[in-house]
Amino acid sequence: MCDWCEKYGNGYERWYFNPSNYARRLYKIRKEEAEASGAEANPQAAGGMAFVGRDFLEARERGDMAEVERTKQQIEGAMWLTHFGQVITLEEALKITDIMYPISLITCACRRSMEGLPDDENFTCMGMGAGMYKWERWPDTYRGGVHFLTPDEAKEVLAKLNKRGLVHSIYTFGTPYLAGLCNCDYPDCAAIRTAIDLEIKILWKGHYVAKIDPELCNGCASCVHRCQFRALSFVPNRNKAYIDQLQCFGCGLCATECDQEAITLVERAGLPALANVW
Repeated sequence: MCDWCEKYGNGYERWYFNPSNYARRLYKIRKEEAEASGAEANPQAAGGMAFVGRDFLEARERGDMAEVERTKQQIEGAMWLTHFGQVITLEEALKITDIMYPISLITCACRRSMEGLPDDENFTCMGMGAGMYKWERWPDTYRGGVHFLTPDEAKEVLAKLNKRGLVHSIYTFGTPYLAGLCNCDYPDCAAIRTAIDLEIKILWKGHYVAKIDPELCNGCASCVHRCQFRALSFVPNRNKAYIDQLQCFGCGLCATECDQEAITLVERAGLPALANVW
């Protein structure tokens, strides 16, 4: 079980299946509540790599590993309190649409900054909860407005985005309150980029790990391009795909691509070597 399920699961299989974690009151948040928790609910105050400052990058550049580790712990501690994500599968994302309300389709700030996409080509993220009724408060975040969706419409959108090869991840805005379901990819996604390139854990691995059945794998390699986490490769001399399970984030994009059904998702907690690798 991951740390967040232990802290905020309240008996549910996953902490992001607990309805109370979607119930933050954004209309009126008491000042003392914010001061006591240190958690910031304002989405404009919580941005992917915003916590990665010059101290960390300069220490990394000069190879000062003690300083890198010190600043890394500071960054992770601040992000885990305010704004971080965890990878989920398509099946889990579909289940969440029956829990969160309201659901809205919004533009992706990461993709906007990386690719400069116009708003009408950039509706790939989902916002949820009471904050969506106040989206006008944060115009820089919700450029292009919001499109409110029914659960069935949200599921249809998620299936299409999964087909495109986008990773699903759930995000806090003032932990443990969940208010964003991101659908993005590397290198556009700031959270994926920070986790992979800088090894700062503001995006936690999911509860699953991909596993290949070599007897079913026909060597087509169609799954390899779907992996955003450098966990999948192709072994020519065996004519098989290979998954580095230590690197796998459990998004399941490889599994949804495999026509041979050679890739399955197994519980991370059931694998002793990976049970604590988040």
